[in-house]
Amino acid sequence: MSEPKFILDVHLGKLARYLRMLGFDTLYENNYQDPEIVKIAEAEKRIVLTCDLELLKIKAVKQGLLIRSRNPVEQLTEVILHFNIYQQIKPFYRCLVCNGIIIKVAKETIVNRLPPETKLYYDEFYQCTACDKVYWKGSHHLKMKDFINKLGKKSPNI
Repeated sequence: MSEPKFILDVHLGKLARYLRMLGFDTLYENNYQDPEIVKIAEAEKRIVLTCDLELLKIKAVKQGLLIRSRNPVEQLTEVILHFNIYQQIKPFYRCLVCNGIIIKVAKETIVNRLPPETKLYYDEFYQCTACDKVYWKGSHHLKMKDFINKLGKKSPNI
């Protein structure tokens, strides 16, 4: 399968962040209405992920998955297994907030935007090319790496 592109319905915000963290192109807005989801999915050849079976019954939806679990980690596992995309994971490639691409940037280009402690203790920085959010490899980064590692061990099929 080529790199999947997803669009998620209103109930799947945490799943959207997880998919972005893993590097998957994932559109999500908490105010998308079904007709808008269908239109975007059709125009951009996106896979619809939803908890709403009726949305998947719309003829214009060419590819989709009914997410059964209400637990975001289980939802992520459902998606990875269903589309067999574990090998396509590119951690920290996309912005968790807006889905933009993250690139490495020089500290001096963003130093005025950093908290004082961060300026002192970190030298490697990344920035979203779309929304300009700045990232660094702090404790949250380690937790996310651990989450990704556990994800692969959680299911023998992943």
